[in-house]
Amino acid sequence: MAQTKKFSVIATEPTPNSAAFKFVVNNVIIKDGGSRAFNNEQEAESDPFAKEIFDFGVVDFLYIKERFVSITLIAPDEWDDMFDPFIQTIEEHLVPYEDADAEPEKSILDDVDLDKFMDYDDDTKREIIDAFMDEGVRPALAQDGGGLLVKDVDGDVVSVQYQGACGSCSKSESSTLSAMQNILQKSIHPELKVVIRGFGDI
Repeated sequence: MAQTKKFSVIATEPTPNSAAFKFVVNNVIIKDGGSRAFNNEQEAESDPFAKEIFDFGVVDFLYIKERFVSITLIAPDEWDDMFDPFIQTIEEHLVPYEDADAEPEKSILDDVDLDKFMDYDDDTKREIIDAFMDEGVRPALAQDGGGLLVKDVDGDVVSVQYQGACGSCSKSESSTLSAMQNILQKSIHPELKVVIRGFGDI
């Protein structure tokens, strides 16, 4: 008896980054808002599916979220030959992620006083900002096949790292960064500044 595929690719979608495409699948890969990001072959080595993707030798980033796989190539012109191999690999090797980094159900925003934001320690500030990113930034990035990590907060400086299609997109360092900063300044504190902390290391 033939084995039923765990996932089928039901759509491929371009992203603002010409080197990246989203492969939308028919079932949930990661539950509860979790995600997985692989920035190089070394990070993919311990994950069978990610290793299959990087073994093609043309992949720069791999980002997985609820119902899509976002693949960013080293060179955009490689896409002409890669759609069918990637679809086959997704349908044959992708499995659900039960232990991905899901976001907590209860938000820290329920328990903090934003008027006292600058009085909190940097770890608490990072948690607060991360919660705001969930509400106002990550959903939009996910639609374009990307994601975002809040790496740390030092006083009023917020360091972030892009994931997936956002990682090498020129818009990431201009309009997206400015939009993030505006959201945090209006919602949390007017002196907050957002900077990019690089695209590779997690």
